[in-house]
Amino acid sequence: MGGSEYEFVSPKVSLSMYRLEATLLLVAVLTPLIAWIGWRTGGALARSGSVTVFLAVLAEFLILNKANRKHLLNAARVRSGEMPWDFSKPAKVVGFISLVIAALGTLLWGFGDVLLGT
Repeated sequence: MGGSEYEFVSPKVSLSMYRLEATLLLVAVLTPLIAWIGWRTGGALARSGSVTVFLAVLAEFLILNKANRKHLLNAARVRSGEMPWDFSKPAKVVGFISLVIAALGTLLWGFGDVLLGT
């Protein structure tokens, strides 16, 4: 491959643009806590893990839709002689948090009953 470098504009985006994703991730984290407090069984904890994964994946899906829109706008920017935009820092942070929560939810889903010894 060639050694060409691409320049991107670093967009200034506030975290408030990701309010829906943040809400989904907060509910994803609270779900196993509520299940454990409410039922205190491994089965409930494992089932809550599946809900946690679903909510984290839904948040990531919303981020990917925004990324697809950005890619189309970047193509239009380049075509009109402007520089394309890079991913914003909040998008990267929310995406990473989604990954971590989905991984933890998967562990709960698979091993929730083992963790509580039931």
